[in-house]
Amino acid sequence: MASLKRDVKKSGKVAYRIQFTIKGQKPKVEIYYPNQDATPKQQEKEAQKYAMETEYKLRNGESYEGDKMTFEDFAKKWLESRKDDLEYSTYEAYVHIVNNKIVPALGHYKVAKIKPPVIEAFYKSLVGSLANGSIQKVKNVLSGMFRTAVLWQIIQVNPCRDVKVAKNKDEETTLKYFTPEQSLMFLRSLDMEFETIIRGHERIDDTGKPYLVADYTESRKLPLQLKVFYTLSLYCGFRKGETLALHWNDIDFENHTISISKSVGKGEEGTVIKKPKTATSIRTVTFPADLTPLLKQYKSEYNQYRFSLGTAWQGDGNLFIQDDGKLMGRSTSYQAYKRHIRRYNEWVRENPEEAKKQQLEQLPEIPLHGLRHSCATLLNYLEVNIIDISKILGHAKSSTTMDIYAHSFEEQNTEAANKLNAFLVNNKRKQA
Repeated sequence: MASLKRDVKKSGKVAYRIQFTIKGQKPKVEIYYPNQDATPKQQEKEAQKYAMETEYKLRNGESYEGDKMTFEDFAKKWLESRKDDLEYSTYEAYVHIVNNKIVPALGHYKVAKIKPPVIEAFYKSLVGSLANGSIQKVKNVLSGMFRTAVLWQIIQVNPCRDVKVAKNKDEETTLKYFTPEQSLMFLRSLDMEFETIIRGHERIDDTGKPYLVADYTESRKLPLQLKVFYTLSLYCGFRKGETLALHWNDIDFENHTISISKSVGKGEEGTVIKKPKTATSIRTVTFPADLTPLLKQYKSEYNQYRFSLGTAWQGDGNLFIQDDGKLMGRSTSYQAYKRHIRRYNEWVRENPEEAKKQQLEQLPEIPLHGLRHSCATLLNYLEVNIIDISKILGHAKSSTTMDIYAHSFEEQNTEAANKLNAFLVNNKRKQA
């Protein structure tokens, strides 16, 4: 039973010193300030009620720290606890979300005082400044934090549990990918030459003296290794990190397969080689036999370049490399991809007659990851079984594939039904 002792502080405030003595636990002492405007009898009842509720929590292993701890202090402890459990890039993303989005809005609250209406208002405040996907990420992190607070017995119930996430109603949420026809145009674009303006710069002559070169135009094709990178991304549906991590010994030319067993990611010290996203991401993917000449052409060029560098070569067998043979930078393929799509679309705009003659049209500026989505869409268009598509993409379950691509698959199925209908109508007319 808790013992209460009334006390009047020098400030004139009434306080109760409450001592909790529970078998198997160290005695705990807490100072409680009742309503200062209440009568002494009302203050005593209030203190007794508080003592009974707190004692019940202590006897049942429940903490009462949530009434004292600020959310900002809790957030620091939570981030520290997750540091060793997460991939560095994931942890870094959590730190950004917590410190830049969540703590500025909720940090001043006591943890136990953050109720569903507070969280609901917080989510609504994010609409307009963040995309729906980003708001969902904030929600996932915040809910995870409160699950930990329940586990640590700081609070009893996760206040995020029944709160719906606010959304930008007008935001387009469909996946960005190439249609099968656009995929063919993209593959053709990888062999095209585009005029590129080379800005004026300084060079050194044979005598060691610097001189200036004026702006000039040069016709350039996409480097062969980037053509291989984007072709594999489209045909095999690899994630960017999986493609970037490929070694030559991952390719079986005889059986036309590529083994995915690692991925490139971001670590505390920079770029790191790690395991793929999930256990099912470790897989062997069969590539079309028609890609073999392209891969062999690149391997021949690769080896010639390696021998030309001699002792300056710093490579380790990676397919995609920098000038010294080391692993290609994480952003290189993405930046080059954006430039390529932009140059291709400029060419189509500036050469409408030639583009029409070659049956080329402008391409949507989808993200690099959109090539993976394009692969899934193309496989569905070719009526590949959903289970096989799931295995190619490295999804744990085929239901995951359906959840991601349901809308694009539905559009293609509608298109297929329309084609079937047109075929039947035309066939009936011929018979008549």
